[in-house]
Amino acid sequence: MNRLKTFRFRLYPNHRQERKMLRMIDTSRRLWNDALAHRRRRWQENGESTPYNLQQWILTRERHSDPLLGELYSQSAQDTLHRLAHAFEAFFARRAGYPKFKKFSQRGSFTYPQAYNGSVKLDTRRRRLFLSKVGNVPIILHRPITSGARLKTCTVVREPSGRWFASLVFEEVIPLQDLIVPVSWSSSVGVDLGLKSLVTLSDGTKVEHPHYLRKSEKRLKHLNRNLSRKQMGSHNREKARKRLAIEHSKVANQRKDHNHKLSTRLLADNKLVVFEDLRVSNMVLNQRLAKSIYDAGWAQLVKFAEYKAKAAGGLVLRVPAAYSTQECWFCGELNQLSLDVRESECMGCCRWLDRDINAARVVLKRGIAKVGQDMPELKPVETRPLLLQRTGEASLVKDAGSTRHEIGAGTSRPRS
Repeated sequence: MNRLKTFRFRLYPNHRQERKMLRMIDTSRRLWNDALAHRRRRWQENGESTPYNLQQWILTRERHSDPLLGELYSQSAQDTLHRLAHAFEAFFARRAGYPKFKKFSQRGSFTYPQAYNGSVKLDTRRRRLFLSKVGNVPIILHRPITSGARLKTCTVVREPSGRWFASLVFEEVIPLQDLIVPVSWSSSVGVDLGLKSLVTLSDGTKVEHPHYLRKSEKRLKHLNRNLSRKQMGSHNREKARKRLAIEHSKVANQRKDHNHKLSTRLLADNKLVVFEDLRVSNMVLNQRLAKSIYDAGWAQLVKFAEYKAKAAGGLVLRVPAAYSTQECWFCGELNQLSLDVRESECMGCCRWLDRDINAARVVLKRGIAKVGQDMPELKPVETRPLLLQRTGEASLVKDAGSTRHEIGAGTSRPRS
């Protein structure tokens, strides 16, 4: 079985190599804009669509007359046209908006789509990465490369802070006997995503929101004010812009590191991890919560967990989030609650429920129903506990797919 694995390494090009890579990034941007303008002009004037093969033929002809296109690796230029064609396919399929022109920026990337043909060579002993049209660039190898893995693609990225990175995709062969196949989903957990607690697990564990952006706001405001005072086009403005970009990069790296560690821990302790499928684009319309929602990085956490589950032999699911905070995981009753109410008494079974823990157990319940080990109960109104054949009592944990009830998510209290 073949599996793709991505490695991201830091590059340290010298001044000459950096100028070459900057020219390649700007040439790719100019090629994108010219190809997009060509497509728009043909459609507006003649009503004709432009296929990729036609633009590839034009590119081959233009490379002989344009020296900048000649400095760009040929397959990197073809990859730019490929990405534009895929952007139009996504637009016509209504998965994305109309492709836009790209303005000049200090950030960008270019790709070697067939790095295995000699255009990219990794020398682990000398710690060098050979890039066609660039040369041997010093690289920091902080992770070992799997022996026998085949290099597939290489993407060179320049961040706004001025740092260079190389994303190398390797294809490694995994013997079938080495694959981790889960026997059962006995170790499972539901995850409720929130703002007060970043995640709340169905076993009662809560992970607090780190608020990396909030903690760096004072520094970011200071750097933004300094940037706004600098004259446009001056060297001091460029220095101020880079300092601001470095601070933003620091916040992003802190969030990424936290989500990597959290997703690894979830997959190490559980074979089935169930997340609620939140519509973040709708939630950020609330201007009072938008900054905290973006700072949480929920989508990044779920994305990390999904790709790590493939290697760990686990399963990550997304289930509908509707009414998960209002449905009682014991009896299925819907309790209309405002957002400021964190604990309440269920109107159906009189149990005292912690809002976040109850939501996490409802999420786990729906996830187990989705994999076919419980009755398919996705609508809260139709959700009711199973009845045991001998006692006639509602099953709380084992039959409903939820977790322990002694942690405080549901404590029985008499009605007053």
